[in-house]
Amino acid sequence: MTAPPTTEPRHTAQPVLARLERIGRLDWPQARSLLAGTTCAWADLDGFHVTKADQLPEEPPQSTHLWAWDTNRCLRLRIDGAQALTAALHPGQDDGEQVRVHLRPGTPWARDDKQAGPLPAEAHALTFELLELPGPTPATFVRAVAP
Repeated sequence: MTAPPTTEPRHTAQPVLARLERIGRLDWPQARSLLAGTTCAWADLDGFHVTKADQLPEEPPQSTHLWAWDTNRCLRLRIDGAQALTAALHPGQDDGEQVRVHLRPGTPWARDDKQAGPLPAEAHALTFELLELPGPTPATFVRAVAP
């Protein structure tokens, strides 16, 4: 995911409070179970994918990251072979460990950009947001919102 071109300063972002949940290392079947009810996005050698969690492949995708979201949470999976290092971000929730994230618009790669292979039309039909956790170990969560 990349931030879309804009005339505003590159690093302009809206601060948002959220609850961070460190889930930890899960094997792929556990990760798939955690993702139930979400929409998922990832890029692999076959392109950029956006699909419901129940349509995820049986084996981990050949990707480094998978992002997922539903109405209450954003999940970030760092895929490492058959396992995934997993965390959830709950924007606007004030229980648990509070973190400040930077919220900014995001977009998949440009239509003519070949970094992620062919992009399906639905990749450009969605409006994406990046929720960036700053600090010594930064992480980016992704969600799509209604266009």
